[in-house]
Amino acid sequence: MGYIEDNLMEDESMVLSCRLHPIVLLIPACSVSLMAGSFVAAQGYPFVMMVIAGFLIYATYRMLDRLVLYLTSEFAITSKRVLGKTGFIRRRSLDIVLAKVEAIRLSQSVVGRILDYGDIEVTGTGGTEEVLSFIPAPLEFRKTIQEQLSLFEQDLGGERTTHS
Repeated sequence: MGYIEDNLMEDESMVLSCRLHPIVLLIPACSVSLMAGSFVAAQGYPFVMMVIAGFLIYATYRMLDRLVLYLTSEFAITSKRVLGKTGFIRRRSLDIVLAKVEAIRLSQSVVGRILDYGDIEVTGTGGTEEVLSFIPAPLEFRKTIQEQLSLFEQDLGGERTTHS
């Protein structure tokens, strides 16, 4: 986890880290497989093969795009912050200090519950909302944030009054 480790502050320790759930690769991989199979089945029909080749190229591009997203995304909960980074060339990063976290929401579809992935929405002070999509084991991720918030509040001596 290069980006996260490189951006840790002094006296900050990593509590939990993860990458995107591999489900982000499922639909693009199925599309590539379907187009490749269709291309083979269309042998002898040059026009149909050209059309399918175009779809195959597009599906391959989408698969590579998702693969880069999967490989370059990192998320972590530290003793002081919630961190995240997605993308390689077009990078998007998230950095919310625990003192600024007001609420944590978890969204899971039926498939997400079965395959154990979901979206975590972290709401900060001032109404800022950050959504972390396709997080593996989202219940554990949310619980870890809540535990760190609790520890953070104890360190402050109970001065903070908002709870998540």
